[in-house]
Amino acid sequence: MSWDFCGSSVVLLGAGFSYAATDGAMPLMKGFFSELTQEAYPDLFSFVRTVGCNRRCPSMAEANVEQVLLAFDQMRTAPPKALSGELATFRGMCDKLRRNFATYTLNRLNSCPGWDSENWAVQLLACVSSKTTVVSMNYDNIAESILANRRGMTHQRPTATCPHCRMRAILQHACSCSVRHETVEDLWRGAVLKPHGSIAWKQCINADCCQHECLVADEQCRPFEDCNCPYCEEACIPVMILPTMSKDLSQHPEISVMWQAFEHAIAEAETLLIFGFSLPASDELLRQSIREACSRGRRLKQVAAIDLDPTTVLDRFEDCLPIGYDIERVELPVVPGEVPIWMPPQLSCSFVSCG
Repeated sequence: MSWDFCGSSVVLLGAGFSYAATDGAMPLMKGFFSELTQEAYPDLFSFVRTVGCNRRCPSMAEANVEQVLLAFDQMRTAPPKALSGELATFRGMCDKLRRNFATYTLNRLNSCPGWDSENWAVQLLACVSSKTTVVSMNYDNIAESILANRRGMTHQRPTATCPHCRMRAILQHACSCSVRHETVEDLWRGAVLKPHGSIAWKQCINADCCQHECLVADEQCRPFEDCNCPYCEEACIPVMILPTMSKDLSQHPEISVMWQAFEHAIAEAETLLIFGFSLPASDELLRQSIREACSRGRRLKQVAAIDLDPTTVLDRFEDCLPIGYDIERVELPVVPGEVPIWMPPQLSCSFVSCG
């Protein structure tokens, strides 16, 4: 069965997409900690070595980020007497370790090179229509940079066609500085949605500042750089939500608008393309959001997966569906470093500039 890439209702992107779009420069789940050093992050290094490495995975470069995130989750919620050894020691450092992880993530992704307009994954994403909603579960800004740089995009106006500008409009719509809107309305259509936050978003750390709950996305989609709030002059921090089962959304209350938008998009989607996203078991909020959206909308008919192992991805997606809900599956396997044999030859997209 073939797939209409241009006509996909929703495209769901994971680390595998960014890896493919940058010719392997962006890290996958394995390889994420390859630049973690004991000198720069002594506590995080010790924690990752303890929970992410074992006899079959002895090196830091092979440590799996999903295992580390699960350890954060379980260490924070487990009864004190259930923890022993080094985990008991790490529990008192949990908040510090999470901050270190966010800082390392920001630096890890910010140091990666950009994308090439001739890359097959870049071309594939760039061909989606103005009606396609793109959901990026990645902290990086690869997807929004590609989509924003397509020729013909309009920016920074109420009728903007740029998916990044539409995403900024969603955040501004929910901003508590003016009128707080509790619903996302239809602003999600054709936008890039970022349920886990972004290296291009910032937030003031001052709880007494009028902008404390505002999530500010950079107009040019540039990665976060150290800066102070223009209102209170306190420091700003990047906004990233760890993709674990029990997310702490209280630190970024208005990020809920992204989850609302995600559910609306899935509820109204007829086709869903999953590109390089493994649907990890550690992200239970995401799995339940998919189930609720499909239960409410009942429109989703076809789901495709672009992945090294698309069968497993589609099996995991079906685990998210309500009982008795059937979909048509399309498996689109890839081989690292090769253009897929199923890649449509006629795809072509021109860019204003390259990432």
